[in-house]
Amino acid sequence: MDSMTKRSIGSFRRRILLGAMVLLAGAIAYPQTSAAKGEPKKPKGALYVANGTNVLAFNLDHFKKGTHNVKPDLTLSSATGFGNVQGVVFDAALKNLWVIDGGNTSVGGTAAPAVEKFPYSVFFKLKHKKFPPLPKIRIFFSGFVFPQQAAFDAPGNLWVSDSGANAIYGFNPAQLAAGGAQTPLSITSSSLFPFRIPRGMAFDSSGNLLVANSGDDSIFKFNASTLPSPATTTGVVALTPNVILSDNGANSIQAPWGLGLDGAGSLWSSNANPPSTVVKFAKTDLGVTGSPDPAVKLSPTTDSMGNTTLTAPNGIAFDNLGNLVVINSATPFSIAYFSTGQLTTGGALVPNTLLVGNNTTLNAPAGCTVGPSVK
Repeated sequence: MDSMTKRSIGSFRRRILLGAMVLLAGAIAYPQTSAAKGEPKKPKGALYVANGTNVLAFNLDHFKKGTHNVKPDLTLSSATGFGNVQGVVFDAALKNLWVIDGGNTSVGGTAAPAVEKFPYSVFFKLKHKKFPPLPKIRIFFSGFVFPQQAAFDAPGNLWVSDSGANAIYGFNPAQLAAGGAQTPLSITSSSLFPFRIPRGMAFDSSGNLLVANSGDDSIFKFNASTLPSPATTTGVVALTPNVILSDNGANSIQAPWGLGLDGAGSLWSSNANPPSTVVKFAKTDLGVTGSPDPAVKLSPTTDSMGNTTLTAPNGIAFDNLGNLVVINSATPFSIAYFSTGQLTTGGALVPNTLLVGNNTTLNAPAGCTVGPSVK
């Protein structure tokens, strides 16, 4: 290597070293500002809403402060025709959306009650198709009357509440994969403490099942140790709730509809009947039968445009940051979005975000879930 080349390489190395020192000095002299560090985190994903004859999805970036009349990012209909969609839930891998269709045969329609699976991948193709997609899987059961809500447990069994049959059905993974006519495990409660219009369900981190017993103003808890597995048990099993939460005499539990557990293990429940509140019961209240006072209560009020903020609330769901979404099933059909700070204080609060108006196309909203964003 000649001397000129050596000097060029040496000069190049010195410039690289000097540049690195300048960058380092700049980083020390001009640290990231507190404003940038304090940049609020943004929720991820989308809210999926069961809406009668379709499923609507709203990306969570629409949930900005104030009242907004926005269009859904996705409208999912079925080529087989939905009858009365009541619930939606994603599997653990977030790859498939399961739709709980109560059907409409009771009012002279032709759509039978069913549980239907739609792969998330089909959502990206909807804007380019002229016709609604066929479900990947359709599950029927002769005992269905009006299935409403669903929840997956840790082993991958799908539990479906049927408010018409007053039962909860458990479908194991093999049945979910096969589709068609299936006979699930049927759970009924004991004659002393019967199911009366069971709706929302939630599994806690220990595998205990909580059920909104809407027609009896109560919430049942079944311990994991007493809950049979749909993978190994068949037939009808009658269970006695291990814990029963009842109304405290001040409308704490009034036709409970949706259930959800926050990060601390506290239970949130929507009251579909007046006074149309959403209440929180501390984790410590869930271990013993009683009529506890809510730790937090969200009550209806009106926003600056005169919209009532909570009207017959049904489905509820938490996003990845712990904000709470509430579906209002009565006029004005809307979606209320409460920030984590509001969940600490409670009261008659205007939600951080209220989605309402004709553009939303909400007309029969019921259950909801948070899943992947719609792109």
